[in-house]
Amino acid sequence: MEKVTRNAAVYFLAQGFAVAGWWVVLITVPRSRSYFQLEADSLTTLWAFWLPDLLLIGPLSIVSGLLITVRNRFASSAAWMVTGAVSYATLYTLAMAMMTDAGWLGVVLMLPAMLWSGVFATALSVRSDMFREARPSSSNYVLVKTFTQIVLVWSVILVIFPYLITIVEDKIGIVRLEFAGQGPIASLLFVLLSIPGVWSAIVMSRIGRGTPLPLDHARELVVQGPYSFVRNPMALSGIGQGLAVALFLGSPLVAVYALMGSAIWQLIFRPLEEDDLMRRFGPPYEDYKNATKCWVPRLKAYQIDGTADSSNSVDRPSGSI
Repeated sequence: MEKVTRNAAVYFLAQGFAVAGWWVVLITVPRSRSYFQLEADSLTTLWAFWLPDLLLIGPLSIVSGLLITVRNRFASSAAWMVTGAVSYATLYTLAMAMMTDAGWLGVVLMLPAMLWSGVFATALSVRSDMFREARPSSSNYVLVKTFTQIVLVWSVILVIFPYLITIVEDKIGIVRLEFAGQGPIASLLFVLLSIPGVWSAIVMSRIGRGTPLPLDHARELVVQGPYSFVRNPMALSGIGQGLAVALFLGSPLVAVYALMGSAIWQLIFRPLEEDDLMRRFGPPYEDYKNATKCWVPRLKAYQIDGTADSSNSVDRPSGSI
């Protein structure tokens, strides 16, 4: 949790100063205003944001960062206040952009702020309660739950969100990447990069007796299968899938979206999960963590007691989210 707390403090401080910096740019560089104005023939709506930005979102973000730094008990409450303010401003800007077909760059910049603020606020609030073991059940039932989750999550994250991103991308006028054989190459990469994710899910379900979801996680420490080579096979697979989708669509923003998802996992969910794994499994997990890298696969499978496929452990991979 210490790493997440530190990252949250840095993020909210940076966000607060970024808000102030954005207004400095708007005031001192007149031509920048055209990229953010929400009405084609007026800057009134854009200028109206100065009061909530400079008196609420900016200062409150800095206050939140300071409260988090000193571990104040009101830190999570302040983070949620920032999240609420940023979310309202973001959704208002999105609604205006949809009606006027202007100001889409502001939407692109504000949506990540809403996401990051909300995820950090959630992490600060739920802490260790984010991870819970799956209830005892049959392997087949766990597999059904796991693949149901995969279908739903992949549909939203790898289909719906990228499609919506390309709509906004077209509004901004970002040029798409196009080359011969783009579709088949991207499709083949997607299939190949999906294999480790599916394999990991099966291993987690069969051996770990749990699903990829934090609230329904594996009951054992799993180090078999792909986890014997890298601690985060699901995360690696997910990032690869996202980049393959970006290649298929020729979308720079979808590529940024995929990389931002990996950053959120790395800075927020991974430290929380590793703390939980250490608390639950102790030395066996510590040995595995020290011997197996988070992102770079081993050339030789990790072994427990001299056996590459020890049945002693169940994977709650660091890459399960």
